[in-house]
Amino acid sequence: MNPTLRPARPADAQALATLSTQLGYPVAPATLAARLDTLLAAPEQHVVQVVEVEGRVCGWIHGFVRPLLESATCVEVGGLVVAEDCRGQGLGAQLLAACEAWAAARGIAEVNVRCAEHRSDAHRFYRREGYSHIKNQLTFRKTVAKTP
Repeated sequence: MNPTLRPARPADAQALATLSTQLGYPVAPATLAARLDTLLAAPEQHVVQVVEVEGRVCGWIHGFVRPLLESATCVEVGGLVVAEDCRGQGLGAQLLAACEAWAAARGIAEVNVRCAEHRSDAHRFYRREGYSHIKNQLTFRKTVAKTP
């Protein structure tokens, strides 16, 4: 196995959508492609990296700059997923390191991750990678407009 990290590209939309479904967020490839185009058009605000093994996209990470009034700007991991059959090989750690390097290159000192309570494997992964559990919180949502 010789994994390769690279920036995501529009042709990756199908693979990224499949992996997003494994993460628990099913999305149509065309919808994901449109979202990916938006992120790729703002490279100072967003990073989307993939890891390939033998030509197959086996994982992705999305990080974004999160400026705040009340605390220092950070990079937040919007999503990180490795294909179920590729886990345990260090691919997630490589993707996370790429996002951390992207943040550091922008002078941003901290990377934050939000992780659902039921994802205990992910909690262990982030702790192994040096992340600290800083708080529990609830997430609220309100629909304010219809989407196409």
